[in-house]
Amino acid sequence: MFFPNRNWLQNSFLYCCLLLLTLQWWHCQAVTDQANSVLERVKRLSKSLEKQSSTNINFHNLQNCKFKQQSYKTHVDFAENVKQFHSFIDYHKECTSIYASGSTSSGMYPIWLNRGFQFIYVYCDMDLVSTKKGWTTIQRRINGKINFNRGWDEYVRGFGNPNSEYWLGLENIYLLWIQTTIIHKFLGGVYSKQPDFGVDLEDWDGFKQFVQFPTFFYSPKSFKYELHVQDYPRLDILNYWTPVTRSRFSTPDVDNDENKHGNCARDYKSGWWFSYCGKSNLNGPYPKYRQPMTWGNIYWGNWRKVNENETALRFVSMNFYHSKP
Repeated sequence: MFFPNRNWLQNSFLYCCLLLLTLQWWHCQAVTDQANSVLERVKRLSKSLEKQSSTNINFHNLQNCKFKQQSYKTHVDFAENVKQFHSFIDYHKECTSIYASGSTSSGMYPIWLNRGFQFIYVYCDMDLVSTKKGWTTIQRRINGKINFNRGWDEYVRGFGNPNSEYWLGLENIYLLWIQTTIIHKFLGGVYSKQPDFGVDLEDWDGFKQFVQFPTFFYSPKSFKYELHVQDYPRLDILNYWTPVTRSRFSTPDVDNDENKHGNCARDYKSGWWFSYCGKSNLNGPYPKYRQPMTWGNIYWGNWRKVNENETALRFVSMNFYHSKP
């Protein structure tokens, strides 16, 4: 039988210590590389935003933000610096806080998506006819220059220009909805407050209407980005019934509607939350001047209650409003 002597035990102990120290060094090096990668990404983004200052992008103190290069030796150091970074970017997560900070001009602004870990550009509508100010626009139609007859992948990613016409993207809309949903705890229970959902409409005759829904739910990709807007008949004349109720998103190449006899998105040349095709379609083909509203262009049910001529819509925007807790 083998009995190790004292020298063998000492050498084995020293070897184990050396191995542990080597593994610890590799671990710390990996943490340091990860932290440096985050810092480099922030620096590149800051330089990119500075170069685009001529496009009226408001940085909201982004230029004054300085991240110091540090030596990250432990998880605690790294987590603390990430926490400080998040405290900075948290300020940019929607347009409501941008308005509250004193930036009251409508335009394109960068905001941060916490889960996406990236900045995106959005149009902030500070002039919307509402008692609430600072709406984040997720869709905008003003002149027909952007083609909205696109496939599923483009509707997921987003397209267009926030300063003109654009679609924010189904995934970005979901991430924005998640981070602006407030979780409350009350009497041992938990409930949530979703952001307000507002639709701004104007037709070629100059008739305008703003429709606001205090409660709506938005599902992730696994549920086909289903939109559920609850009916509120007492809000205004357009809410006798809600043109957008509970529907999954469809595009010409991905049919998720409830119409068993066809593809609403393909027939009406756009991506939208279709159920049986006829309630609404704010992504439809842009209408010509004074053209009547039909299912073949931008369509919103019950518009006849606003304009009995039911003239087509020339301006449309869909918006979020984040209510602070």
